[in-house]
Amino acid sequence: MIDGIKVLTFDVGGSIFDWQTATRTAVRTLASERGVEVDDRAFCFTWRRRMFEQLAEVRHGKRPWQNADAIHRAVLDELATEYPALELTPDDRDGLNRAWHRMDVWEDVPESLAALRERYVVAILTVLSLSIVVDSSKHAGIDWDAYLSCEFLGVYKPEAEAYRTGARLLGATPEETMMVAVHPPDLAAAHRAGLKAAYVKPKLEEMGSRGDTGGFEVIAEDYRDLARQLCG
Repeated sequence: MIDGIKVLTFDVGGSIFDWQTATRTAVRTLASERGVEVDDRAFCFTWRRRMFEQLAEVRHGKRPWQNADAIHRAVLDELATEYPALELTPDDRDGLNRAWHRMDVWEDVPESLAALRERYVVAILTVLSLSIVVDSSKHAGIDWDAYLSCEFLGVYKPEAEAYRTGARLLGATPEETMMVAVHPPDLAAAHRAGLKAAYVKPKLEEMGSRGDTGGFEVIAEDYRDLARQLCG
């Protein structure tokens, strides 16, 4: 347990929700229906990477303000031309985009989240859209004290103000707030904004899941270990 922490804010894409299985399954299913073979991993990792690239352009004012659903959908328009064998229609692209709304959680999340909520205010703080995290949470059967999507904060992570605004909206100072994620760069940005940081080792490797974790207050093997450390 760490004294002074009142609020836990969670990254969720990759940290809580298994986006890889959800999106890759959707792409494989569609490819099977079309009778074609496609590298679903390459497709989905490109999809995710380009979403963050376009999100960075939104952050820097090079694109109009928009949420992750709109960006995911725009990237699919690009991928449709790069994977012509899939013959992706607009309806197909809309259907694939819905995969982000039915992500499962890692198996140790539900019980650990319930334990943490007995002691802390536990909230999502994400660049994903509000509808993505609400739908996926309902799909997975998990509950949060609050859902904070950067689309409504006026600033996206990893800008410092996103973390500070999240803390303020939950009635806490940055020093009373701990960011939880599997991505060291996200946690490093939270640290620079004045928050504490808890790193949970990722279940699957992905963009941003490597980096220096030496300065974080908590290093956890999994979510059960996180709950033990913060509630023990």
